[in-house]
Amino acid sequence: MNHAKWIAHFHRNREQRPEPDWAAPFALPESVLKPLRPSLAEYQLGDGGGPACLIAGDAEQFRGSSNAMRQIVDLWFAEEREHSRLLGRAVDRIGARRVHEHWSFSAFLTCRRAMGVRAELQVLLLVEIVSTVYYRLIRRHCTDQPLRDMCSLILRDEAGHVAFHRDRLASAGVSNWGLGGTLWELQFRLFGLAAAAMLWLTHGRCLRALGARPMEFCREIHRELSRFVWRLGRTAQVRAHQPVRPPELVGQAA
Repeated sequence: MNHAKWIAHFHRNREQRPEPDWAAPFALPESVLKPLRPSLAEYQLGDGGGPACLIAGDAEQFRGSSNAMRQIVDLWFAEEREHSRLLGRAVDRIGARRVHEHWSFSAFLTCRRAMGVRAELQVLLLVEIVSTVYYRLIRRHCTDQPLRDMCSLILRDEAGHVAFHRDRLASAGVSNWGLGGTLWELQFRLFGLAAAAMLWLTHGRCLRALGARPMEFCREIHRELSRFVWRLGRTAQVRAHQPVRPPELVGQAA
């Protein structure tokens, strides 16, 4: 894995980040604001607002595998803290109250602490994939420009985070090719759908109020999961200097 590439990416990604105009005129209807307030407040807590670090019992084995990896992980979570800051400004803008605990976040932390670091990394990756859909739908359907600008900044970061995890898995020899890869992809998709179901359970009311529909959400989730597993296989094939032949359906989704 090219550690220098990712260190450079995270440093470069700090540049040209225009702050949303939080003082811009505000005119979202109460029918949208009522479910949007708790949704953004809960995301502000979960997206970098808690322990912005790896917390599995053996997390130091991964983070401390090299000085470069330690730096990459620290830079990754620094971006998560930046997301929490942006979401905090959004929470203030829409007149919501910041929250410091939520049952879903507590359950999330409990699971992460109980898992090994490999499982924790997969959980965090899946959360970033489904969160990409959350932010994309808000940007697509929300009429408030500062909130849309915030989503654009976070989506830019999430794309880099997902790409980092893809490179990490490919470097570890994981792909979606072969029997072992097929089993890995199956569990990855199942856990991804579980993460998506949890997101819709806690934030679906907000997304519906903005104008998103359940089928739209499902299509986006399928698209993101398919894109990831296809690109992971492609990355692993390229590393092995083998030709890439995408499955038709997944190739279309990517």
